[in-house]
Amino acid sequence: MPDTDKCPLCNRLLAEPIVRHHLIPSSKGGKDTTTVPMHKICQAKVHAVFTETELKNYYNTVDRLQEHEEISKFIKWVSKKEPEFFDNTIKKK
Repeated sequence: MPDTDKCPLCNRLLAEPIVRHHLIPSSKGGKDTTTVPMHKICQAKVHAVFTETELKNYYNTVDRLQEHEEISKFIKWVSKKEPEFFDNTIKKK
């Protein structure tokens, strides 16, 4: 069972701001599918790297998100930040 006190993407303790990330985007039929709690910065990075179609078709699990090179580099960088850290310079794709 996953540790619900930690962000599944970066594995840091969850702290505000927290969002519910749809593993399959709502806009692509995922409205009633599984969501995971995630730091706002982690979700913002996911949406900056991938299109909604990419998220639906392949990157619809935490493991698949983590295997992507850019996300892996992000995790390494953000893991050194406080759980409350948020950088609003991340731009959506």
